[in-house]
Amino acid sequence: MEVIQKNKSFAFTLIIWVISGVYLGPVVYAVVPLSLFAFKSREMYMELLLGFIFILVLSDSLQDSLSWAAQVKYEYIVLLFLFMMLSRKSFGELNLFYQKFIPFFIIAFLCLFKAPSDNIITAIEKTLSYLFLLLLVPNYMMRCHRDYGTEFYRTLVYLCFCILLYGIIARFVHPTQVFREDRFCGVFGNPNGLGVFLTLLVLVIVVISDIFPDIFSPKEKYLFFGAIILSLLWSGSRNSLFAILIFFFFSYFHRLSTFLGFLIFILFLFSYPIITANLPVIVDFLGLGSYLRVNTLEDASGRFVAWNFAIDHIKLNPFMGKGFDYTNYLFMSPENVKYLSALGHQGNAHNSYLTLWLDTGLLGLLAFLWALISIFVKASKKSAYAYPAMYAVLFSTFFESWLTASLNPFTIMLLVILSVLTNEEIFAPKAAATLLVQ
Repeated sequence: MEVIQKNKSFAFTLIIWVISGVYLGPVVYAVVPLSLFAFKSREMYMELLLGFIFILVLSDSLQDSLSWAAQVKYEYIVLLFLFMMLSRKSFGELNLFYQKFIPFFIIAFLCLFKAPSDNIITAIEKTLSYLFLLLLVPNYMMRCHRDYGTEFYRTLVYLCFCILLYGIIARFVHPTQVFREDRFCGVFGNPNGLGVFLTLLVLVIVVISDIFPDIFSPKEKYLFFGAIILSLLWSGSRNSLFAILIFFFFSYFHRLSTFLGFLIFILFLFSYPIITANLPVIVDFLGLGSYLRVNTLEDASGRFVAWNFAIDHIKLNPFMGKGFDYTNYLFMSPENVKYLSALGHQGNAHNSYLTLWLDTGLLGLLAFLWALISIFVKASKKSAYAYPAMYAVLFSTFFESWLTASLNPFTIMLLVILSVLTNEEIFAPKAAATLLVQ
């Protein structure tokens, strides 16, 4: 209630957005931008950034009543970019970790020349939106850190908690809104999307709590993790369950010794084929066969069909891709949808690396991974949780394609984590001490 009281005008604004979108149709396309101009005029940068996360969460929903959010998010990111450019001096020294992705974007833009003619506009839009996101999030994060201190991080986590809380309440009040194919998904489009969000939220809470030990009381942590565990169990997301377990498992060893953590990780990689081969037997022995849907483990819930299909097309031109969104264009073409459905697969490639390979070629994939991993390596000098977070993210993205899209509620959460870990001001002793006093 204290957090809501401090942010009551912001909470009221979010409610107005939802009401406008659900009941007033096109009016929402004016209401949201006008709200953003109001935030900017009052230098409410925290509200600008958190409002963007809120819209991205709504845009992931498959409910017809929230379809407006999928359009509003494009207006939103353009306005965020314009606000930053117009107030460039007030942002001070920028967080430049996006520069590591410059080689990747050079390759991505070159791949646009090979994009299908009827998909070229979408490919350009998605390339630019990813570039904008990498530029905006770290620097809005730094601005919020300077202006609000730990209050920003508290509000961020409480916003995410309220999103989960709504789903939990709706499960009992209006269950048809939060279920898809008999699995709980909250306000997200599918259960695995909820699971990815939960994984990243765990990383956010742990990383922030490690930097600012007194930011959350024990009762608050029980509240947050209670909602996370409940949502995770209801969603039945195996990938997210394993990703979270990987994070905590390696966190224990990396806090003892970075070398020990690496050693355990290497042993894990070598033993992974043995574990996966015997996983159905292990799961059944633990009595979790029904919950973890052991009957779909062997074919990864149809993902092998998608992976083989993607690999067959990668072989045609392994070094250069056909631009952002090509994977979606390929998988969603009517003839391929029919073909893949007959083999028991629905959706996209379900693998961020294969998606990047199809979109930007092997060169783009390697450039992206180099940038991402090098940022985590740099962050590991300041936080023992950097490598465990990297392992969890790399595992999660092996089974889902969320990392290849910019305007979803998952990539931005990863950038929040990276922004925190690469913000030099956070780790300056005097600055950190001042923030803790706040």
